[in-house]
Amino acid sequence: MKKLKTAIKPAAHGSDLTRAIARYGDKDWLDLSSAVSPYSWWTDNPDDALVSAVESQALPEVKESLREAIVAYYGEAGLPTAGSQAAIRSLPLCFDECAVWVVRGSYGEYALSWAMHGHHVQQKSIEDIRHSLQAGDAPDVLIVVNPDNPTGYYFSQPELLEWASVLEKRGGVLICDEAFMDATRHLSLLGEQRPDNTIVLRSLGKFFGLAGIRFGTVFAEPGLLATLSSYLGPWGLSSLTLRLAEQALTDRAWQSIQSDRLNGLQAQISRPLSRSDAFVGCTPLFLTLRSECPLVWQDCLANQGIWTRAFPDQGLLRIGYPLSDQVSRTLDGVLALPGLKAFH
Repeated sequence: MKKLKTAIKPAAHGSDLTRAIARYGDKDWLDLSSAVSPYSWWTDNPDDALVSAVESQALPEVKESLREAIVAYYGEAGLPTAGSQAAIRSLPLCFDECAVWVVRGSYGEYALSWAMHGHHVQQKSIEDIRHSLQAGDAPDVLIVVNPDNPTGYYFSQPELLEWASVLEKRGGVLICDEAFMDATRHLSLLGEQRPDNTIVLRSLGKFFGLAGIRFGTVFAEPGLLATLSSYLGPWGLSSLTLRLAEQALTDRAWQSIQSDRLNGLQAQISRPLSRSDAFVGCTPLFLTLRSECPLVWQDCLANQGIWTRAFPDQGLLRIGYPLSDQVSRTLDGVLALPGLKAFH
């Protein structure tokens, strides 16, 4: 087939326990590789997740009640998508050929997606981005993940708003992926303060423990959302996904409990590690360590049945959080890593 395009090498991801089992055997695995919450809204609310036969027979539609739930939870209206990934792959189609800056070492799908659609992508350090913008040099599109994945670094609201202002003067756009933001919502760009030239992506996957249902929301000015929707096409979300999303977004009592649980896990796990020379950063969903040999550390933990995410090119190991009854097991394994100096 001479018209067939060549496959593109995919970006690496966590949540690949099958690979761990193939290499290390079938153990009592603790999968901390994806940084998805160990507590799931669906697990806590199984009866609320049911979809009727009538709903599953009809073509799915985004109901007004879901739109209202999105506004109530996020603070503004947005476009539902099949997880953030659908938007990440489709957003480059909404722009003519342009210069794109991505934070070096951040979530790999962004550089891949924009490059595969013909845009000119540069990966820059955060410091390089700061200096360039201060000097008046700016791209057409600047992409950040906040908090950053995998470092856990938080960009401040004032800095992002300043960057958006610099970009706006040159007709540029700031894309901010807030996949890990839910437990620290006060740091979000969403709401009245979000500039028109910003695009914010949110997801139910991490905080709600619902990565498998694939539900995300994109927030941007109406014209861009209309363009993005046209590229995404109809019926991208199942009836079950739409039902789960509405229920989870309106469950304020569960959200409060979840925030407390995740912040508690962060405190427990980061306390003995945050003063280590290896500590890089943490969020309510993961902690990241620096190592000259992250694959060795990943291997050490895997031999104990703990699967984590290694970033060998960056010298980083990202560790998601377990259920509370597995914290001791996790810390015992991490604190025993060769060369790790931690303070108890």
